[in-house]
Amino acid sequence: MTRPKKAIKTKKQKTNYLPFLTMAVAIIAVAIVVLVPKGGSDETALNNTNTSNNQNTTIEENSLDENAGGPVKDLGVAAILNKNGDVVIKEADITENVSFLEYKSKDGITVGLLAARASDGTVRTAFNTCQVCNGSPYAYFVQQDDQIQCENCGNIYSLDMIEQERGGCNPIPIMVEEKTVTGTEIIIPAAFLEENAAIFENWKKF
Repeated sequence: MTRPKKAIKTKKQKTNYLPFLTMAVAIIAVAIVVLVPKGGSDETALNNTNTSNNQNTTIEENSLDENAGGPVKDLGVAAILNKNGDVVIKEADITENVSFLEYKSKDGITVGLLAARASDGTVRTAFNTCQVCNGSPYAYFVQQDDQIQCENCGNIYSLDMIEQERGGCNPIPIMVEEKTVTGTEIIIPAAFLEENAAIFENWKKF
């Protein structure tokens, strides 16, 4: 009697997913290279654009166009001091273009000064504020042609009138008896500036 043949069991072949996985990774890598802009992400590009715009804005705000007309803004610079701490102004450096100077008091208050050459050739000096508007942050002057204008009330004042009178909306004068004039220099004592520093407590604190 012939024995029935046993059914031959075949092993189920396992599917190898490694090639498919490798191909998927390659496709994703290519997509990243193609789709992402060169030079970084969109956020980086935006930040770079903003930085560039900020730099341009700063340059434009600090630039002075001499041909634009209108008031010349107060570009105050630190006053030159001698060994005693007094402010020293070289007369030869002063022209009809007003020099705006700043003196830092012992209490940290910025004292504004101005010097200009009048039409008669003399150098006039004053505090860059006035008795009427004093106390306002805008109580300072800017130049407009051969005049200066108060930024608080808009009053216009001739350069020739600087150091000629007290009171009203005009720069508080620094008279001859309050300074030393040598013929080449004007020296304004530190003690005198310290005495008057309090009137600048709110000056330009916008």
